[in-house]
Amino acid sequence: MLAVLTGCGKAQIIDEPESGQEEPSAQVKDAKVLVACFSFTGTTKSIATTLADLADGTLYLIEPETPYGSENSNYYDENTRAYQEQYGQLPARPAIKNTLKEADGYDIVLLGFPIWYGKAPRVVFSFMDTYSFKGKTVIPFITSGSSGITSAASELTSTYPAVNWKTGDRLNGKSSEQLTSWLGSLGIKVK
Repeated sequence: MLAVLTGCGKAQIIDEPESGQEEPSAQVKDAKVLVACFSFTGTTKSIATTLADLADGTLYLIEPETPYGSENSNYYDENTRAYQEQYGQLPARPAIKNTLKEADGYDIVLLGFPIWYGKAPRVVFSFMDTYSFKGKTVIPFITSGSSGITSAASELTSTYPAVNWKTGDRLNGKSSEQLTSWLGSLGIKVK
């Protein structure tokens, strides 16, 4: 059984013996939480900021080297950069501008993004390509007016099979109490 607790400013992962094992005590190690997000309108960033605060984690903004303009919010225009990155001939991995220091030092990554054209924006894949998080626990969360997380999560899972993916959720419109509850359902207690 695996439980995650917070204390003294850091989450803790407790590995408890499985039922029937003789070992009576749990082993504890500190776990660092990273909340990484790409946000186009600010909605995902707002949720990510709250999650980072609640989980006593580090907030990292995934920012493309060349920012997206407002024209990319028209999901019906096949000529937009965002659409072309998703389905067209442009490079599918736009460069990111910020370096994440000590990326290997995180045990849990909450990965947030809006749904674009039914998928995760390609800049999220740029982030994952850069830092891989092989063997780390990564939990996606999305913001969307109507789309769910299933297609985006499936694509991420198949693209990065070495990551320990956990089921994520759509979080826009959630209160701080609901976000606290969501973190708890993942085994992450808040500060």
